[in-house]
Amino acid sequence: MCMMNKQQTLVTLQAKLRTDVRWAQRALLAIYRNQTEDEKVAADVKHHNCMGFRCMDSIILTSFANQLQTRGSLSPKQMSIVHKLMPKYARQLMKFYGEAIQQKLAA
Repeated sequence: MCMMNKQQTLVTLQAKLRTDVRWAQRALLAIYRNQTEDEKVAADVKHHNCMGFRCMDSIILTSFANQLQTRGSLSPKQMSIVHKLMPKYARQLMKFYGEAIQQKLAA
């Protein structure tokens, strides 16, 4: 098993987030966990700390994360939006979960 370099990992992760439901949903919840509690409640960005959702995505992705946690699924239309938006969070995911992501992608 050969480990990928950082750039290869980033590109592969972005592709997974665009196409794989499980990867995209797990990433959505991981980024949601990085939101501060007041941001989760307000569904808005209150702290510019390079963690959590971006301003333009916070309302919709917070809503999706809450639905995924309560219902366990998203509609096909919602998943289409998640697949479109989540690749831009790949760097943040690598920052917090880099080694684990590399191992899963290399497997």
